[in-house]
Amino acid sequence: MRRRDLRGAALAASLALLALPARAADDFSLRSFFAGHSVSGGEIRTLGLFRERFTARFEGKAKGDALDLDERFRFQDGARLQRWHLVERGGRVTGTVETEDGWGVLQGPFPVSGTSGPGGAVLAYRGIAPGGGRWMFDFRHQITPRPDGTAGNRVRISRFGLPLAGARVTFTKSEAALAPHLAQP
Repeated sequence: MRRRDLRGAALAASLALLALPARAADDFSLRSFFAGHSVSGGEIRTLGLFRERFTARFEGKAKGDALDLDERFRFQDGARLQRWHLVERGGRVTGTVETEDGWGVLQGPFPVSGTSGPGGAVLAYRGIAPGGGRWMFDFRHQITPRPDGTAGNRVRISRFGLPLAGARVTFTKSEAALAPHLAQP
């Protein structure tokens, strides 16, 4: 298993997906959270030994129950794309994610499932890490709205049930709102 695959897996974890507008937690939905422009920043830790910071930019389009979201990661070794298509209905989330591999080719789509409600969202899927190769990992994103209008995302990356990496990510609608979170260790 390549370190690059694990690092990318954790980054995908950043799902990254999202950016939270300033709103009450009881208003939380993935569609409103990801619609428009968002940014994120975080750190991935692999096997407790390696740490790498990263950022991402999001462009989301919400229509009805659906959300189409492009997540563009920025790592030390380059940029990677994840493309999400999610449907949020009655507290359930279904959809797919495509992930750019180490050769710049989108792989997938990989099925995504989860839940969404006032307290946040949980998304899970089996797929490759951004910038990775053929290794498949299990990703679990736990996204929680915060009082300051940002959202936290804790990502767990595992294989065969064994945790290999994790990421802590902050999502927000602007670089200015993200800056204080990037300064934290």
